[in-house]
Amino acid sequence: MRLKDLAYSSDESAESRLVLDDRSLLDWSERRGISPRDAQIEALEEGIIPLRYLKNFSALDLPQQTRICRSSALICGCGGLGGALINLLARVGVGKLRLVDGDSFAPTNLNRQWLCDTYSLYQPKALIAERRVRAINPLIDVEAFNAILDETNAEDLVEGTDLVLDALDNLEGRFLLAEVAHRLGIPYLHGAATGWWGQVSTFMPDSTLDLKAIYGAKKTRDAVEIAMGVLGPAPSVIASLQAFEAIRLLSCKNPAYANRLVYFDGESGTMERIQLQ
Repeated sequence: MRLKDLAYSSDESAESRLVLDDRSLLDWSERRGISPRDAQIEALEEGIIPLRYLKNFSALDLPQQTRICRSSALICGCGGLGGALINLLARVGVGKLRLVDGDSFAPTNLNRQWLCDTYSLYQPKALIAERRVRAINPLIDVEAFNAILDETNAEDLVEGTDLVLDALDNLEGRFLLAEVAHRLGIPYLHGAATGWWGQVSTFMPDSTLDLKAIYGAKKTRDAVEIAMGVLGPAPSVIASLQAFEAIRLLSCKNPAYANRLVYFDGESGTMERIQLQ
């Protein structure tokens, strides 16, 4: 049976579109012996929209949604920033998510980390994140690495992805991730949050700038920053800004934050965009 025989017309968006629900697409992919990810790409190429993505239109067009579903992204860190990013990018349909975190959930994560609840305490963050992605969107691929990013695994984790998203909480890891992404020619999207505040920046492969433009020679967090804690909305706002930038890049739009630092102040309700030098 062809996909068009299973699809039906929906008038929920501004114009009538052919759509297909998850169950029909999953059953069809199983009968064909192909992955759900390949099945959804084939549907999009035939002009059929998986129903779960219908509300992405007309913010995205069909070629842009198809590019997103073909793409892959590394999310390094599955905590405050990463948990929100994982949810948002799985829902928009990024075709393959590679998730990395060597930590487990603790009670102090409950105030801000979307993937942490009373049932996931003391369990590995990366494995909980993988389970959550499969529940959110069974049409995409996901792989999880319960490991700390270091010099022995960084290149293998970054290689083969279209975008690297920094959701880490330590400068040593951030610098390593940015360096490897630059060496492999992959865009690197930085995010950080503490207290009421947060920041986002993008470094494209051809950029002459790097994280030193933000942090200078500093490679460790200072005691003052650690003492600020993190209010729950701060990483959620920053992760949302990162997700917007990821969608722009993966759909072949121009980045908004390349060589810029977007600084968000939740206490005053202001946002500032600074040109990096």
